[in-house]
Amino acid sequence: MAMIPMNARRVAQALFHYAGGTWWIRNRVHRAIRILMYHRFPKQSRFEAQCAHLKKYYVPISLTDALAKLGGAALIPDRLVVVTVDDGYRDFYENAVPALNRYQIPSTVFLTTDLPDRNGWLWVDQVTWCIRQSKVREIELNLGGRDRWMFYTDEQRRAVATLIKEAMKKIPNQERLELLDKLPRLLELELPSHPPDSYAPLQWDDVRTLAKNGVEFGAHTRTHPILSRLATVEQLQAEIGGSKLRIEQEAGVKVRHFCYPNGTPADFTPQIVDVVRTEGFSTAVTGNPGVNRSGSNPFELNRIAVEPYDDELRFSRVVAGYGIEPR
Repeated sequence: MAMIPMNARRVAQALFHYAGGTWWIRNRVHRAIRILMYHRFPKQSRFEAQCAHLKKYYVPISLTDALAKLGGAALIPDRLVVVTVDDGYRDFYENAVPALNRYQIPSTVFLTTDLPDRNGWLWVDQVTWCIRQSKVREIELNLGGRDRWMFYTDEQRRAVATLIKEAMKKIPNQERLELLDKLPRLLELELPSHPPDSYAPLQWDDVRTLAKNGVEFGAHTRTHPILSRLATVEQLQAEIGGSKLRIEQEAGVKVRHFCYPNGTPADFTPQIVDVVRTEGFSTAVTGNPGVNRSGSNPFELNRIAVEPYDDELRFSRVVAGYGIEPR
């Protein structure tokens, strides 16, 4: 099948949108709660316009309010939307909170607690930093079915960093930790003990300030491992319950919501769901695409992945529910 040129695809998307296609999808996917999934917030983005769009076409509510709607006897009102943010970078505070406040949009941040505890930085960021900063152009590394990795251009470095991170998500956690320790040496680098400014996380003072001003905080483990790759129940409890405890200790708030790292079906199991429930959470969100309706499992909530730099056409179409089958 011939590929559609990018400019032709853009024209088709614009025609679809302005002919009422987005409106049709928005109304077709009804009686459901859309949970949006963000991560980073660069200074130059379209997030302000996205907030305006959400306020105009949807009813933004908190994740706690969404839980009540999902478990209630009444039909779910149309066009409810929840904004969630994973990991807990400081650019959320600097570049997203002002717009959320202006449009009075609630948000929930899923915090990886080793970041404000200053026990290190996110392992996926370490991989990206190492590949981008190294002057080495190729390494021997048996991972993901490959023995040799070459990266001579910036584009190749971006691609290799992505491939290595995805492969590391699929190996046992101890192997991932050993590889993470080995990678800087292979690339002839010394890894900083704290993240560079571009990867700066929220600090506990930030968390406390945001919590006092209405931002909900959920737990996202202590170190962001792939939970299905952990070896014991004790490790699961330490990561899941440990992150909940740290937020409650530092922020003085009750933590009700959890987020599975990566969150695909391969990343959590029924046993992991049981640990989340036992540790005292009321909900857990996944990375599985979709919306949530009355009767949805509160410990396997679907989300819609968006980015603050998504243009108007893509953002409006994706949030409306493009590609999501109605039920």
